[in-house]
Amino acid sequence: MEPEKLGSFKEYGELILQKLDFVPQSPSQQEDWVPASLDDCILRLREAAQKTVELATSPVKIGVMGEFSSGKTLLLGSLIGYADALPISENPTTGNVTAIHLIPHPGFTTTQVDNFTVEYLTREGVNECLRFMLGEVNRRTIAAGLPPLQPAKLNSGKDILAWCEATWNSSNNLELRYILRELVLFIRAYSSYGEALCGGTYQIDPSVAREGLQLAEQPLAIQTLRFEDLPPAHIRLPSPPQSLPAKLLQNSFPLIRRVDIEVKISREIWDIPDGCEFLLLDFPGLGAANSGARDTFLSLRELAEVQTILVLLNGKSPGSDRANKIFTMMQQQRPGQDLKDLILVGVGRFDQLPLESEGGERLLDQLIDESQTPNLTTDKVLQKLRVLQTTIDGASAFTTNKDRIALLSPLLGLAELAKRSSSIKAGSPEFLANLDYPSYLERSKQLQQKWGHLSDRLLESDPRSHLSRKLGYFAQDGGIAKLRELIQNHVATHGLKQLYADTSRAADNLRQQQDNLKAIIAEIHEQGIPTGDSPALIELRQALENLDKTYRNFQKDLGKEPLKDRRGSVVSDVVKDELTFRVLSWNHWTLLFNKAHNGTITITESKGAAGKLFDRGSRVNTSIPTKSDDFYPAFEKTVKDVEEFARDRIRQAVVDLLSKLSGQIATEKERLQALLNPEIEQEIETKFGAEEADLFYKLLLGSDPTQWQAAIIEEINHQEKFLTPEVMFPLARQDEKHDIGQIFDWSPEKAQAISKSSNHQMFVLRLRDEITASASLHLVQYVSEVNQRVNAELEGILDQIIPTLQNISKKDGLLRFIAAGDTQSPGAVPTWLQNLSEIADLAVNFSNE
Repeated sequence: MEPEKLGSFKEYGELILQKLDFVPQSPSQQEDWVPASLDDCILRLREAAQKTVELATSPVKIGVMGEFSSGKTLLLGSLIGYADALPISENPTTGNVTAIHLIPHPGFTTTQVDNFTVEYLTREGVNECLRFMLGEVNRRTIAAGLPPLQPAKLNSGKDILAWCEATWNSSNNLELRYILRELVLFIRAYSSYGEALCGGTYQIDPSVAREGLQLAEQPLAIQTLRFEDLPPAHIRLPSPPQSLPAKLLQNSFPLIRRVDIEVKISREIWDIPDGCEFLLLDFPGLGAANSGARDTFLSLRELAEVQTILVLLNGKSPGSDRANKIFTMMQQQRPGQDLKDLILVGVGRFDQLPLESEGGERLLDQLIDESQTPNLTTDKVLQKLRVLQTTIDGASAFTTNKDRIALLSPLLGLAELAKRSSSIKAGSPEFLANLDYPSYLERSKQLQQKWGHLSDRLLESDPRSHLSRKLGYFAQDGGIAKLRELIQNHVATHGLKQLYADTSRAADNLRQQQDNLKAIIAEIHEQGIPTGDSPALIELRQALENLDKTYRNFQKDLGKEPLKDRRGSVVSDVVKDELTFRVLSWNHWTLLFNKAHNGTITITESKGAAGKLFDRGSRVNTSIPTKSDDFYPAFEKTVKDVEEFARDRIRQAVVDLLSKLSGQIATEKERLQALLNPEIEQEIETKFGAEEADLFYKLLLGSDPTQWQAAIIEEINHQEKFLTPEVMFPLARQDEKHDIGQIFDWSPEKAQAISKSSNHQMFVLRLRDEITASASLHLVQYVSEVNQRVNAELEGILDQIIPTLQNISKKDGLLRFIAAGDTQSPGAVPTWLQNLSEIADLAVNFSNE
């Protein structure tokens, strides 16, 4: 049910955004009778609609948070079946939010990680992060006994750096210096790369990701470090780069908002059901004394939008207060919501539980031994093993359901995966070498078996024991399979509901913005509208809106179907048929088949009167082909002829396609051509500026698609690659490496040595099919490549025209001028205000569905 409701929210938000595209962003700057509050209302309305669509189309998000050193990175690797696949920095002071998109694959194959995308903070995001960091700086400054920060005096990056230097020299407080160093690096990174990179998104190679996202640790002796020894700012990057090398990725690291990764995972490793899609969001490790304020800011901002939270505790140090600090931060980010319904809990490094504090494994052995501990119960186990009690209590504090707790050992899970198949790699060669090292997991496996025995004993006495089941899952594969199951079940039962609730709240906010819009429009109508739009201007706006809709649909369908001729036949099929017809028409086949008798071809020299009458020298080649080279002249000519035939059909198909598009916009084309006068372009530039003149010129081109065909055909002709018959010819030929090509069995040179039972006729048929197939393959590929170039050219043209239609629709003064200086009739409502009225009423219509 939730997916259908989410689909309705998506359509709702998209409809509002579509209508807003034809509304000026700041109407009050164009008309003095429009209140300034309308501009702000339109902005908030657009943001609310975008948020609704974003949530409605988002998969369920699972935030993975962990105590410092809880083994979170290795756990993620264990979940996806490859220990060190993710390029996550080992530096505990710096990290990124990493979004892991899981793509199920059939078959039992090694997990593959690719399609890395780096997204940088926008300028607004940088300002928000800076405010968060300054708040943390102020808290630590006061804690160090120094005067509080005075934001009013910090008006630029230089002011902040100067204050940082003075504060650094005034105190060597450890926590204060950590945050000061981070703030300095953040400011310097922004000054070097902010203008070029902020708001940008880049695809990077796995090798670049692995190198660029693994950062070197900063010097630990920070209390003796001089301010001048902090890393300096890098050379300013003047414009956005086309790609991100590893060094630039490292230098600009503080400005990264998120890294997205696609993980192709075998269903044999994690069988994710269709319709249960989710996104794993790995948050930087929190809780360490020197965790970055930027990392915390990024984590908390993303945390506000997750539907499920996986909290990983450190089984090696149970009872730590770091987990409570993380929970407090999470609760502050989601006020008024019971987070325990959203949380799954994993106890990482459970194979390293500090049993030695309670007598080592002796007590565990006693509990396993029935003779020493008869009538075993969960209470007895927890009473004896206080460290286990502390661990379970700590995990239970995060969730209302004990079944949502998993005891985990990622290493044991990976070891189990590696045992299942020798062809599956559970990690890099370096990791696997450690995994296979003698005694590397010996103690962990021993404890795994003992926990399994304890689970069996508890299960005998109490089949419903929660502890028994948890220990049993741990004994199977370190609890990894159970954790996968918990994640899938939570997504299905709670995640989608939570996503729907989040989207519903966004839609409620959108409705509120529409109510605000309705109130402002009512005020405008009460005051009265001084003038209205003329019929010509209304027609112009309507034509632009229809043209935009038609071109968007055309662009969306590009590439879905190949080029076709006016009869509807696919051009590549027409070319293939023409090739087949021409090859079949070669006289070689007739000559050979006429000499065939009972499947055998016999060549005899024409003698006597026939030889004298029909011998015309070398004017026409009527000799029977006896070797592969004899077919090449005809093959070369046919390829060239069909290649020219294909070019002609492609050109005609482009003309037909544009004519068809022109027919679809015939009404709009007629309206626009009646209104658009090319001679007023210079006047528009003088009156409105170069930008408006350029919009008018693009509108002229956009109103008639038939004007595009000459440029498209010229471009594809310029980029065209010609076919090479000698490369396409499938038979062996005489060349510099070979004295002679293939000699056929019926050749006089071989006829004496070949058995008369050879079926030459079948061989000729296969030969003809092979020649046809080879040429057809290359010609169809040729047509396909040209088809792709045509689509690319059309895409490029539409990428210019569609934004033009939207931008010019917002230029109210320009549109009035284009409509022949048309004067408005009093009392008429402008089209953009009519659109806004429709948007305001849409909330009522939607809520009544």
